[in-house]
Amino acid sequence: MVRSIFDRHNKTPGSWSLTLRMSVFASLALTIIVLAVSAMMYSELVRQLQSKEEAELLDNMQIQRDTLEHLLGRKFPPTQWQYEWREYQEQSHKFAWQLLAPNRFVRNESPHLSAFVTALAAPVRPGQYVRIDGPRQTWLVFDMAVETRGPEALEIHGPSLGPKGTVLRGIIDITQDRLLLAAYRNKLVAVIGAAILVSTWLGWLLARRSLAPVRAMSKEVGRISAEKLDARIAQQGWPIELQLLAESFDNTLARLAGSFEQLSRFSSDIAHEFRSPVNNLVAAASVTLARARTPAEYQKTLEVVVEEGSRLSHMVSSMLFLARTDNAEQHIHPEILSIGREFYKLTEFYGVVAEEQNVRLEAQGDGELVADPQLFRRALSNLLSNALRYTPPGGTVRLSAVCAGDRVTISVSDNGAGIAPEHLPFLFDRFYRVDAARSTTDSTGLGLAVVRSIALLHGGAAGVESTVGEGSTFSLHLPRPRPAP
Repeated sequence: MVRSIFDRHNKTPGSWSLTLRMSVFASLALTIIVLAVSAMMYSELVRQLQSKEEAELLDNMQIQRDTLEHLLGRKFPPTQWQYEWREYQEQSHKFAWQLLAPNRFVRNESPHLSAFVTALAAPVRPGQYVRIDGPRQTWLVFDMAVETRGPEALEIHGPSLGPKGTVLRGIIDITQDRLLLAAYRNKLVAVIGAAILVSTWLGWLLARRSLAPVRAMSKEVGRISAEKLDARIAQQGWPIELQLLAESFDNTLARLAGSFEQLSRFSSDIAHEFRSPVNNLVAAASVTLARARTPAEYQKTLEVVVEEGSRLSHMVSSMLFLARTDNAEQHIHPEILSIGREFYKLTEFYGVVAEEQNVRLEAQGDGELVADPQLFRRALSNLLSNALRYTPPGGTVRLSAVCAGDRVTISVSDNGAGIAPEHLPFLFDRFYRVDAARSTTDSTGLGLAVVRSIALLHGGAAGVESTVGEGSTFSLHLPRPRPAP
């Protein structure tokens, strides 16, 4: 049971199940609400009971004070007023009274006052209610000043104390109210505990039902394997909160399927590309070793080895470069370059090759761009050598530059056979070559992939336009220098 809630190896709060989290949070929220409401209700009940007790005590004390002041204003024999006052007192075990002289000497009191002995010893300031808690009982005590005038006043105050400071002390037994509060409090605690348990259970059930689509989605995702990357889950109708997740997952699957397909094609192509030079090396060495050879034959074999080894070296170098760019390990050092000067260097270098192939090489356009010099020359060399390779004798290869806004477009055009439209989206993929040319060229199939990677490293792009029978134009879109402020 515990393992179904917590991760088997990681039981930190971050790995708790959503069902548990939702149940705990719902239970906590309801607990806080119930506690707050219960506390308000309990506080209000305490306040109302306290107000009732104080009002009840005060009302009875006012009656006793009025009675006492009335008696003291009449002419009675000495101490006769005490018996009269006791006659006026209500025979109740809930209330008790004391009449205190200024020196706190008791002049009169209720006959049943012994039950309130603990409350009598409490210090009380006049006009202030004081609650006294005993072992089994609770009392509320209040002192009220009494005006004592008339012939009996001196009997109360004494000849040396004067006629001021007489206090009527009232005591009310509030034990039943305290017991009522205690019973209410105990029931409230029981109700709160039951409410928390029920809310936790209901929250858990609600969370499980709410998360049922998540479990269903998990099962659907679990059925997807490398052979079923074309499966999609978004069209199954999920709740709104999960629909976006399902669509994102489908998009990820689509990208993953494309990556798998590209990786599979890459593996197949790299095996094919490596097989040819390796087979050539093995065949040349095997034929040479079959019998004794002349120095010229050995030299020819070594030339084949050097040629195929150079091809392998170039292929490995290109693959390493692409790997570094994919992993963001390639650091560039951009500089402001003169397009006209770079065109001049390239036409000088490839001019001999173009002349041997009877291809006219032209360059037009000037300006400046921001690029890493070595990487820019490598990309342009790849495009230029690619154009020379597929341009027939008598054709033309043209370099051009067009500046627009904060970008400059470098184009390499030829008037060769052109490329069919269905191949254009894949020309910059690794090892992709048009099938008709695959067996007749010594290209590694990585040149255009390197060109695109270099363009992306500079924050630019690479593109191609081609018309069958008219030729192709490959372009690099790179940033221009920012104008000085």
